[in-house]
Amino acid sequence: MNQPLAAISLILFFMVVWLPLGQHAFLTEHWMKVGAFIAPLVLFFGFKARNHKVTPWTGDIMLMACLFTAAYLLHQVEEHWIDLLGRTFPLHETLNRLLASMFGPEAYGLLTKTGLFLINAGMVWLAGFLAILMSPQRVFPALAMAGLMFVNAIGHTVNAIVAYEYNSGLATSIILFLPLSLLFFRTMLHRKQASVKLILLAIAWGFLGHVLLFGGLYATTLTAAFSIEGLYALLFIWGALPTVVSLQSPTAKS
Repeated sequence: MNQPLAAISLILFFMVVWLPLGQHAFLTEHWMKVGAFIAPLVLFFGFKARNHKVTPWTGDIMLMACLFTAAYLLHQVEEHWIDLLGRTFPLHETLNRLLASMFGPEAYGLLTKTGLFLINAGMVWLAGFLAILMSPQRVFPALAMAGLMFVNAIGHTVNAIVAYEYNSGLATSIILFLPLSLLFFRTMLHRKQASVKLILLAIAWGFLGHVLLFGGLYATTLTAAFSIEGLYALLFIWGALPTVVSLQSPTAKS
């Protein structure tokens, strides 16, 4: 497979998804439901394409990249479709209240449902599918997805402890994100396919992605630094960054 060409094709596909061709009304309301139906297909592809010579199974980077992407798609169901308390679109309201508490009442409502779709499809989905595409030869995109999951899980867990209550996304964070990310980090270190420095860089990418999101929303709310559309484009670039970085390094053996 010509991975650079395939990666460019995938990026172009996501750019087409963003174009105003009439699909936004559907995707704005139902993108997380689409993700729920895609998740089993991603898992099927992961196990089907698995290199059976790899032992243990946790060392198969392509399979793990598929597991990460499927886990995130399921996480988004709990966050954005329906959570364990039966609340629909639960995180939309929660995030807008958080923005209002952080930046003032004028920030409430800035994060629209369209914005949630663009953020999740533009950064998270893109990073996940690129991680699958680039594996098993290149490790960093999969590490970046694990880093994003790890940071997200820590955020949900800390929030639950501080507030002493369940938050939308907590269950999948604890059951899926933490075990999968930590297992992958440990396996890559054990097999010497990643260094501690590279893992910390992946976690930093995940952390800075969250900082970029909330910092960008702050900038669009209280300053004229850039538009909300500019933030979406920046997050799109951030989602592609691990793949761009990995293309500059030698291929990994798995």
